[in-house]
Amino acid sequence: MYSDLLHIKETAYGGRGLFATTSIPKNAFIYTCSSPYASVIYRVFRKEVCGHCFSYAFDSNRNAWNIRRDGAGVWFCSIECCDAWQDGDGLLGKMHAAVDRLARSLKGEAKESCSRKNITCKTDLDAVWAASTFDLEPLTELELDTVRFLASVIMVRYTGGEEWADFIQLQDNELEYIRGRPQDLDSQIRVYAFLRKAAQTVPRFYAYVTVDTVRAILGRDQGNAFGLYDMSTSGDSEMLGFAMYITASYFNHDCSPNVRKQREGRSMHFYATRDIEAGEELCISYIDASDPVEKRREGLARDWYFTCVCRRCENEPDHQI
Repeated sequence: MYSDLLHIKETAYGGRGLFATTSIPKNAFIYTCSSPYASVIYRVFRKEVCGHCFSYAFDSNRNAWNIRRDGAGVWFCSIECCDAWQDGDGLLGKMHAAVDRLARSLKGEAKESCSRKNITCKTDLDAVWAASTFDLEPLTELELDTVRFLASVIMVRYTGGEEWADFIQLQDNELEYIRGRPQDLDSQIRVYAFLRKAAQTVPRFYAYVTVDTVRAILGRDQGNAFGLYDMSTSGDSEMLGFAMYITASYFNHDCSPNVRKQREGRSMHFYATRDIEAGEELCISYIDASDPVEKRREGLARDWYFTCVCRRCENEPDHQI
């Protein structure tokens, strides 16, 4: 799974991480994930970003890509990418088309989620899902993007890929996520109901759309997904969508990372930012490491569900600005 330079093992503070098998010099290539397990391009960018290689049309001095899979609502930079994206029997394209048709058929505005303040344990979550009537409702753009991401993951499971077992091994953050954002539980239930209805027109896919599967995916999406940013070298990069790189999810965080990530097309590459000793944990930064310690810790606690105790955070004064 990994190169000779690194291996996975339990960390001293809990969970698993990646560690250097041998000494690694600064700027050395460490590891690459050749393609994501699953991905989604945000709807607002889907004409501008290739659905397969994630090329941004603006980076090629174009306003949009003009190659698309009929009815699927996905655009591509080339015929080759279009063909590569589509699975052998066309189910993913059919699911995307079904999602778009259902979204257009529903009238009215998406409902505002109500807050659920009584979610304290997994039993509470199970009870809410069990009691749901799964009524079909219009979705927000973000919820529709979530539906498409779920379809992408479920399609990989449907095709029999062994990576599903690896995906399930990722940390499940369902309870931590809903505790912090209780209003999103209603949103997740709406998303499931919508996906289930859309999948009725694709019978072979429909059997895989279950509550357990959707909850398993949503729980691991949180805290494990990588943002897909444009490759601009000037100004702030724009997040165009997100993807799951399973093996890369084992890079833990440090506010003084010894590894940096760099996306090239569908691939995610990792390089040493400094000389690394054998046995040292390999860490990337999940957030903007230039932020002050209070902001870094707040963001990590909110989005990754842990309080950072890296050496930099412990040594940096809380009042630093």
